[in-house]
Order: sequence, then C-alpha cells, then structure tokens
Amino acid sequence: MLEVILPILSAGLLKRSGVFQEGQEKVLINYVLYFSLPILSFKAGYDIETSTDILKISFVAWVSILACMSLAYLVVRSLRLSREDSKTFLLVSSFGNTAFLGYPYSYTYFGQEGLQVAIIYDNIGSFLLVSSLGILIARGRPNIKEVLLFPPFLGLVLGFLLRGLELSSALIKALEFIELSTLPVILFALGLSISIRGIRNNLRLSLVGVSIKVFVSFFVSLLVGKLLSLPEVALKVSVLESAMPPMMFSAVLAIRYNLNPNLAFSAVGLGMLLSFFYVPLVVKLL
Repeated sequence: MLEVILPILSAGLLKRSGVFQEGQEKVLINYVLYFSLPILSFKAGYDIETSTDILKISFVAWVSILACMSLAYLVVRSLRLSREDSKTFLLVSSFGNTAFLGYPYSYTYFGQEGLQVAIIYDNIGSFLLVSSLGILIARGRPNIKEVLLFPPFLGLVLGFLLRGLELSSALIKALEFIELSTLPVILFALGLSISIRGIRNNLRLSLVGVSIKVFVSFFVSLLVGKLLSLPEVALKVSVLESAMPPMMFSAVLAIRYNLNPNLAFSAVGLGMLLSFFYVPLVVKLL
C-alpha cells in the first residue's frame, strides 16, 4: 500500500506548499495518456496469450458496469435529481478508475501478470463502455471515433497485431524503461487532483455513488467471474478492478458536457481516499 499512498501523499503536500499549482496535473495526465500508457498497453498486447479469458474478463467488466448503472438509475428516479446531477451521478456510480488506480493496485498485489489482466479489463471492458454508453449518457450520442483513436487502445491493438514479429532487445528495454514511469506518474497526478473541500461540499451524494460503484461491482463481478470459471489471478484482478472507485474520466465528461463537475470530482476524490482502506480488505476477501 505504501507504493500507492506515497506518491499521492507527496503530491498533495507539494501542492499545499506551492510547488505545484491547480491544474498542473493535466500535464502529467497527458504524459500518461499519450505516451507511457500506450507503450504499457502495447507491451501488454504484445505479451498477451490469446484465449477465451480475454472475452470473459471483458464480460465481467460489462456486466458489473450495467448492474451499477441500473441501480444508480433507480436512485436518480427516487431522489428526483436535476438533469445535470442525474447524468453525473450515473457516470460516477457506473464507471471505475480501472486505469489510474486499478493499474497500480493490480501490480502491487498481483505483479506483472495482474497488470496485464488489468489492462485487458480497462481497455476492452471498461473503456469501450465509457466511450460509448458513458458518452451517450453525457451528451446524447456515442463517439465511436474517440474509442478507436484512444492512444492506449491503439497501443493494445498494435501490440496484439505485432505479436508474431520479434522485436530487438534494445527496443524492448527502451519500452520497459518508459513503461516503468507510468504508475508513479499516474499516482502523483491523482494526488495533485484531490480536493478535500470539493469532497465535503458533495459528501452525501458522492458517498451513495461510491457505495454503488464499489459494493455492487464487487459482488456482481465475483459471481460472474466464478460462473465463467476464470483462472485465479484473472478472477481476483477482475474483481479488484470492478471494485475500483469512480473513474476520473467521469469528471472529464462532466466538465466537457456541462453537467456537475463538482459532484464528479467529489465522488472521484472521496472514492480514491476510501480505496486506501477498503482495497486491502477486498484483496483479503479474494
């Protein structure tokens, strides 16, 4: 857990001391999205062994997301939230932080094999739905182009297509050197983005959204994964990924489509902080 907490805590302290300013985490996030994460995804696609487990892992992601969204919809109807709050609540309750938090946690607890499963879960499972169904909720229609041109997804596809080609040892070492930077930079960027004030102002609704996202996903993914007879590591990582708190991309969508970014950032920040406490328990239960 120290591997996860230390970069986040350090980023928060440096931000409070004035070394980093509001919004500077975007540079780090762009570094990850457009450089190191595509390379990490490429290596995962290049090293992956073709099997039906890829579809099973993705199916676990799809079912858990849809289950969370169904319950969130019932909550929205019962609370009679505004249009902006309703759409934001659906986003934060349904889609998990499977890359920026899921990758570090998966690697910390299950090593390189766990990280490869997490990349499959995130790119083929989670991201495909957030880029279609998520954008459909946020703006009224899906964006297929955004799915196909998302750099980490392109990296995964390219790595998969080049599996039969032998890469030079020098290139492999260079790629591995770059991919090592991904997880620390992700965690540091998350630490810069946390706002305690934003969490406090939207605490009640955020807590409901985080609870749906974590608990419903956990039980649904565990049940589906066992029914599909997933191998041990694939099952554990799929359940861990499903139990990740709200996705940062939900906040991006909330800003982009004029929803309620304060609620989105509150749910993301609260979920991130709570993950420090509940993730070890999830792993222990597995």
